[in-house]
Amino acid sequence: MPILSSIALGVTIAARLPKVVNDYRALFSLIKRCSSKFSNKVTMVIDEFDGQGKNEIYEAAEIYLCNNLSTKNRKIKASKTEKEKNSIKVTLEHNERVKHVYDGHKFKWTWQEFKCFDHPKDINSVFRSEVKSFKLKFKKKHKDYVLETYLPYIMKEAKYLKG
Repeated sequence: MPILSSIALGVTIAARLPKVVNDYRALFSLIKRCSSKFSNKVTMVIDEFDGQGKNEIYEAAEIYLCNNLSTKNRKIKASKTEKEKNSIKVTLEHNERVKHVYDGHKFKWTWQEFKCFDHPKDINSVFRSEVKSFKLKFKKKHKDYVLETYLPYIMKEAKYLKG
């Protein structure tokens, strides 16, 4: 009899386990959504294109970050075109993160690339097969600092690096 009751218990647990797992997933999802409302972090998305034109902030971030890669970056890309005679261009691989500290403030950059033929936020994506953007994470209380000091600094440095 103990064997049959053990089997019955095993079957009962196996039958109810998916429901329990799904209940926990729903609970964790709800907790995550609620906690994000109280988070002290902001994520700013900087798309490669703004409407029909190139986004200057995106270009500046790309130049600046690719010239300030650390040894901690595990995924980078290298390329060279005929036009670039003696220089090899090093860039971030998609979803690679860069941590940056400026004037005591901590920032986390993530470069994203979406392969697609149509992207609802970008009318030019019909003509391209990818949409690129940077995500910039920082503390909510530093939003004005980012807009008034940090991003202008990135743009100024990128202009200098570009020559």
